[in-house]
Amino acid sequence: MKINIKRMGHVAIEVENVEAAAKFYSNTFGFDIIYIFDDWGMVRKNKDDITFIKKGNTHHKPHFGLRVKSREEVDKASDNLAKNGITTLGKPELHKDESYSLYFEDPDGNIAEIIYDPNVE
Repeated sequence: MKINIKRMGHVAIEVENVEAAAKFYSNTFGFDIIYIFDDWGMVRKNKDDITFIKKGNTHHKPHFGLRVKSREEVDKASDNLAKNGITTLGKPELHKDESYSLYFEDPDGNIAEIIYDPNVE
């Protein structure tokens, strides 16, 4: 079972205040602020992303992202994981930032996301 990962995508951490966290990483380390919403946000530097999830958010949990090159690759990965007995957390879905992804649990229960983001090369 090989899924063709393009590269690491992001690390998602929980924070009390999404905007404050994004500004801290921007001002302190030079990350560019990509998104700030009430419940999540993202900063990027050199194609590396940190995603901030507001504590108590029931939709997103801390996780890491694995980038693939197309929506079709997300769908193939979903099928591949299911065929191999890997627990997926729902079905692939389109997000408000136009990314498309699927969450799953690795054998140790860590949450990962296979993600296609048309806004990132």
